[in-house]
Amino acid sequence: MDNFRSTFPLNEAAIARKALGQILTDPITWVPLLPPVAAYTIFDLPVLLALGACALVFGGVAGYWRKQWTGITDELRHTAILAHNNAQNAILRAAADSFRLSKDPGCAHKLEQFIAIKQKIEARIHEDGEITAQKVQFEQLVDSLCFGVRDQMQSLVLKQSTGEEVDRKAILQQVDAAFETLQSTAGEIDTILGPTDAPGGAANASIEEITRRLREEGEIARRVQARLHAQEDPGTTTEPAKSESE
Repeated sequence: MDNFRSTFPLNEAAIARKALGQILTDPITWVPLLPPVAAYTIFDLPVLLALGACALVFGGVAGYWRKQWTGITDELRHTAILAHNNAQNAILRAAADSFRLSKDPGCAHKLEQFIAIKQKIEARIHEDGEITAQKVQFEQLVDSLCFGVRDQMQSLVLKQSTGEEVDRKAILQQVDAAFETLQSTAGEIDTILGPTDAPGGAANASIEEITRRLREEGEIARRVQARLHAQEDPGTTTEPAKSESE
């Protein structure tokens, strides 16, 4: 069963199998073999000559597909990423619909806002077709944050429905803080995807931890930009931005 909480890591074995399947069923693979086979069957070409011709043809075809392999697998990766992201968004929208059915439109609207920002970030990450370690880990953070928020709001709605005591205001304040950070991240993504260190893995992190990491990424990016501007204009002094902990 696929883990829809995170797009990465991709199933590289499945991608390789699909690529091989495309190659084996492509006419470019088997049509060039028809002339030597026909020459053997129709014109009684000697077996050794027919096999030699087939070997030459096969060598040429194999060389062609070796050159095409990276392009084929890259295209399949992006198809897999798009399909996975669409599946994630469908799962999150289903959760928003369930909140409405539970008479909690506020949670539904907030989760839909997360989905919209998530889609914006994913579109920017993958627009150039290049997959880097930084992009992978950055998208993992965004995925984990969105699903973590969904889980937190589902727990809130469930506890409310069973009459369990819960601090709704505190939970929604935490969700709002996560959303503000995600929104800010989307606005600074061009800077964040510059030459900065990638954030750590987020598979089991809480939304507070993921929010903190995204804020740190934005802070690092802003400091890099400030240094670059200072180098371009030596007469301008730039005071380093303070972290939240200071």
